[in-house]
Amino acid sequence: MGKHRKQHREPHPSWPLLKDKGLLTERHVLMATALGLKAEDIQFVHRTDEDGKGLLLLEWVEDRHLAAFGTVVPIDDKATPESQQEHPAEYSLLPDPSKIMNDYIYENAIIPGSDDEPDWYEEVGQRIEESEKNTPVSYGEIYDEDRRMLRHQEDFRRAARLLSKNLEAMPEVTKVVLFGSTALPLWKEVPRFSRLRSRRIKIYHECSNIDLAIWVTTTARANDIRKLAPAVVNEQVDNDDHLSVAHHHYSMHLIDHRSANYLGMVCHYNQCPKRKEPCRVPGCGAQKFVRILPGFKLKPERLHSHNSQTLFVR
Repeated sequence: MGKHRKQHREPHPSWPLLKDKGLLTERHVLMATALGLKAEDIQFVHRTDEDGKGLLLLEWVEDRHLAAFGTVVPIDDKATPESQQEHPAEYSLLPDPSKIMNDYIYENAIIPGSDDEPDWYEEVGQRIEESEKNTPVSYGEIYDEDRRMLRHQEDFRRAARLLSKNLEAMPEVTKVVLFGSTALPLWKEVPRFSRLRSRRIKIYHECSNIDLAIWVTTTARANDIRKLAPAVVNEQVDNDDHLSVAHHHYSMHLIDHRSANYLGMVCHYNQCPKRKEPCRVPGCGAQKFVRILPGFKLKPERLHSHNSQTLFVR
């Protein structure tokens, strides 16, 4: 008898799996949960919903959440510092890592830089991890993290407005729209860093990019647009206005003014082609300094008024 070949079975749908596949983000998972949807059947419900035809799964979730709650960001009234605190202190109880390191050096009479200096870094790292694990998360620590994320978003928004102001001087640019999490009201989610993640404590979302859609009549000045990002950052530093922004935080997406077709993203490399891995994507560099992202499509839904902010229209 021949051996039976094992049948390949798709993994059982779960929220992490749907996020790994790029079908949903953490924001959309939270919205789907608020709508009472479950990971194992959300795709079936989406496929069989007449209103879901032609929409990506995450777009469909946005539309349903907007209809139900009037917003495209999750709402969690329970994710407050008061309700999540492990200690009522209005300041962080977490010891300064540098103090832990200095205490260890003092206790063991270590002379940094000496010939007989032991390998103490791993031990200090373990002490810092233990401190994070055993120190309760206070009201003040959660409150400060929330404020930090809000300030971070405001820095990104200011940086977007400053770049848009410079783009106005280019006659080839007809419109600039800010989209993505920097444009939206922030929502509460479990963050990436382990201290709060292990406790499932929610704080405001951390913005990672300044996503700008830029309508242009030509891509001939894509390199000039590229140069604006570091110029804006450097100008703020020169003026002692230190925004928590670097030039690579800008993601500048070009859209054709006449056809509304997506053209690509302004490349951050200082020459085109740069002969780097991203430059090998078919079509990348056909228009100088316009990068092609494989598989990426800028869906019109992302630029809808409830998902974006218009910064400039000529």
